[in-house]
Order: sequence, then structure tokens, then C-alpha cells
Amino acid sequence: MAYVALYRAYRPKAFNEVSGQKVIIKTLQNALLHEKIAHAYLFSGPRGTGKTSIAKIFAKAVNCLNQPTNEPCNTCDVCKGIDRGDIPDVIEIDAASNNGVDEIRDLRDKVKYMPSVGRYKVYIIDEVHMLTPGAFNALLKTLEEPPKHVIFILATTEVHKIPPTILSRCQRFDFKNIETTDIIEKLDEIVIKEKISITPEAIRAIAINSEGGLRDAISLLDQAISYADETITEDDVHQVSGSVSKKALQEMLSAISSKEISKAMVILKDLIAEGKEITRIVNDLILALRDILLEKSIQVELPKYSELLSVFSFDRIYFYLDVLNQLQQDMKWTHQKRAYVELALIKMMEHQTLKTIDYEATIMDMKSSIQDLKEQIKIQPREIVKANKKPLVTIKEVENIMNNDDKDKKALMQSGWNHLKDYPKPHLKMVAYLLSQAQLEAVSNSMLLVFDDLNSCKRILEPETKNLVLEIFNSKNHLIDDYIAILKTDWLVIKEVYLDLWKKGQKKPKLPPYDLKLYIDLESKEKKEPEIIALAKEYFGDKVTIKE
Repeated sequence: MAYVALYRAYRPKAFNEVSGQKVIIKTLQNALLHEKIAHAYLFSGPRGTGKTSIAKIFAKAVNCLNQPTNEPCNTCDVCKGIDRGDIPDVIEIDAASNNGVDEIRDLRDKVKYMPSVGRYKVYIIDEVHMLTPGAFNALLKTLEEPPKHVIFILATTEVHKIPPTILSRCQRFDFKNIETTDIIEKLDEIVIKEKISITPEAIRAIAINSEGGLRDAISLLDQAISYADETITEDDVHQVSGSVSKKALQEMLSAISSKEISKAMVILKDLIAEGKEITRIVNDLILALRDILLEKSIQVELPKYSELLSVFSFDRIYFYLDVLNQLQQDMKWTHQKRAYVELALIKMMEHQTLKTIDYEATIMDMKSSIQDLKEQIKIQPREIVKANKKPLVTIKEVENIMNNDDKDKKALMQSGWNHLKDYPKPHLKMVAYLLSQAQLEAVSNSMLLVFDDLNSCKRILEPETKNLVLEIFNSKNHLIDDYIAILKTDWLVIKEVYLDLWKKGQKKPKLPPYDLKLYIDLESKEKKEPEIIALAKEYFGDKVTIKE
């Protein structure tokens, strides 16, 4: 027996087998039960959503020998005959190839003949928008006053091309794209019946790729069966459909967010080498950003891009979508599609708008930190002075340096900052390298250094280290008397508070109490033995006697 494509084998034969379109089905079933059959129907909607299938089921139901019923019985001779195509009372016409005036005139002459077996002659005219204006005019009078035994069902994917005079004479049903869950349910049913080995992720990928068309989904499943070796995987579906895998999209978006231009270009090159269409790559990137936007807006139970949610702000997503939408428009008018995509990717990583977005995001984070700081201010002053601990740096010292900042001196010192890594004097090399890891933020008679970690702050503030640091900066000219160092995260909060106070009119802002988390542990300092004594004990044990 010749192989039958899955979409033909699983075409629904009753209303209860149809996926989606529940409102349309209920309306038609009620019309059947109450015998309120209209003379003309218009089914409009995207391809693969069940227009022709429902038209055939309805044609069977109106002619079923067990009427009135809301379903064709599929057991009587009429139902079986219509399924086999043996009964001439159900006539399917392809308007794409029979769109002239002569064909419609021939149809108009034949409608007057009574049905041979059933109660009604049903004309199903597919792609009716393909009829010429003359053919529509020829159909108009018959459609307005057809014989009582005739029903017209017009199906179209482009309802805007149907003349208003035709629309006004039909009951119109607008078919919607079928929900992904309904498509998955139907695919699961087929997979079980056909004993197909396939992963749940692959079924979902097929449903998503079909974009609401069940026929497309079943055809894609059929194609994946032929392509896969044993079990159909998600990668198999992406290969067959030409879509981009979630992993590749995630890597691309991650490279874009990290501004890794070369990595993004390599991923694009690999996708094109795999045979992915450039327009499909762009479309899938837009859909991925749509998913991230939805996941950020709504608490999705199983987010697909959870790793990127914290990286992508709403403004960043909107900017990326604007770039990609414009790219889609530009690609319609060029043969250099790849060049346009590459330029768009660079724009998504290096455009001036991104700097503004990043700056605003940083400000928002700072404001959040400031709010947390304000909540803690009431209790922090009591925590700053702790038992047996003395602050290494105070907020007052930070304030004094910022209020007396000498920008010329700061510029002079920063001009030589890059040379610290290769400092020539051997006994200062280690200290100079440690200094090179800091950021110089303000200079007066003292200077304010900022480090990424607390340990570096503590090391640079040790008295022995301080002497070496001052030797570096004051070797030629006396530049500073002292310096302090604080943590970068604390500096960002303090700076925002300082600027906020300055904008409110305080020319010498007074900073609120703040815990800089830098202390001298007096208790441990008292207990700490000189290094030479500790070394002697390690070698000689209890025999060591310490004399004053």
C-alpha cells in the first residue's frame, strides 16, 4: 500500500476530532441541532487551521442519514461515501485554477439540479479570493438567492480580497491560529498511535515552529521521522525546519550582552554554515527576545531564558527589538543580507543608546542601594563603633577628600598610573603593582583609592605599606600626606549620595554615617606575636624562653 502522509491520515472526520476553533464548532453544531442551516458560509483564517476539514465535516453532517445531530455518524452510507469521494453532492472547487467567469457560470448552471443522495448539494470553494472580479460578479446572484438544496462554503486565507458584496451575503467565521498546547496534544495522540520515538522537547519545538498551523506541525513531524535515525530530538527538529536552537540563541544573546563581537560573528557564521536562512535567524532572535520580555514581565513557571533575565533590562530588550525590526525591513530591499545582519549585531553591542541604557540601569541600582542605606542609617551609627575594633577609614575622611578634591593634581597622578605595573625600583615593585589595581577617585592633601575587594583595601592601609606608597608618590615632588582606601561597592553608594546632596544645594556635602567595613582588630593585634618569635617557636618548640 502506498504511504499516506500523516496530515492526510489524521485529517479529522468529526467535530470532536478538530483541534482548537471551539467557538466555530459550537456555533455550527447548534445550527445542525436546530436545523438552522444558512445558504452561504465564509471560513477565513491562516493556513492549516482547519477551514477545509470543518467544511467537509459540516457537509457530511447536513447530509447524514441520522440527522438532526451535532456530529456526522461516519457509519451511514452517505458519510462513508463522502469520505471516499464517491458522492457527487459534495463538490470541492479550487478557485486558484478555476477562477474564470466561464467556470463560475458552469457552476451557476449546475446548482439548480437536485442532490443525488443527500439533502443538500454543498459547494466548497477553496482559496476563493483568487476569483477574478468577473467571476465574483457571476457568483453574486447565485450566492444571494441559491436554491434551497444548495449550501456554499467559501474558504480563504486573504479575506481582505473578498468583495464586500460577497461578504455581506455569507455567515463569516474567522479561524484563529491553533494554540501550542492544542497542537502538542494532537501530536502526542499521533505519536502514541504511530509508535514514534520522540522527546517531549522535540514535540514542543515542532508545535512552536508550526506557528499555529496544525497541518504544518504534522507535516514537520512527518519530515522529522524521515530525517532522524532512532529517537527524534529537538536538534533534529531544528535541522529539518531550519529554525535556530535555543542553545544557539542563548549563546548569541549572551555574546551580544557581553559585547563579544567576535564570538557573536562566529556563532552567526556557524548558523549560516549549517544552512539556516538569515531571515529565519533574525526572526528567531526576535522571538527569543519576546520570550525574555514575557518572562521578565510575567512570572513564568518554566522560563526558557532564566540565565539572561537579570542581564537584560526592559530598555535593553526594547532597543534590541527596534534594531532587529528595522533590520527585517532593510533586508527586504537588499541582496547583502549577511552584511546587514553583521552591522545590526555590532549596533546591538556598540551603539551610543546602549551607554545611556547602561548608565540609567546603574543609576537605578545605586538608588536602590541608597534606599537600603537610608533604611540602615538609624542603626548603623551604633554598629560603627564596635567592641575592641577601631575604624581604619571613616566616612568623615572620605567626605574631607571629596570636598577638597584637586582635579589638576588628580590628573597629574593619573597620567602616570599605568606605569605602576612596571615600577623600576625593586623594593617598591610589589606595592606599586597593588596600587595599579586601585582606582584613584579624589585627591587633596590625601587621596581616595577604590578597590574591588576588601583584602586589597586592608593590605594597602597597613602602616608598613603606607610608608612605601608615600615614597612612590613623594619621590620627586611632595604630592600627598596620606591616603585612604575603600570598597568599590561602598564608593558607588557614597558617590551617589554625595551627588544627590550637591544637587540639592550643599556645596560641601555632609555625608551620613556609613559602615565602611574596615577595622583594626585591637584584641587580635594585642595577642599577635612578633614574627621572629613565632618563627623561633616553630623551630625550637617549648624550649623558647622570652625575656624582656
